[in-house]
Amino acid sequence: MQEIVSLQETKKSFKIDELPLEDKQRLVGAFVWLIEEDKKQNPALYKKIKTVKK
Repeated sequence: MQEIVSLQETKKSFKIDELPLEDKQRLVGAFVWLIEEDKKQNPALYKKIKTVKK
């Protein structure tokens, strides 16, 4: 059975400044991994755009 979560319980917030160093590193590592995976799935989004100077 699924439990119903009240809105009060889902509004827990945190500040990145309050996280321990190890948790900050894990959070950054997760975003790095997500970006790397997205580059594999959508390489066109990460190509440099060439600009022409006049």
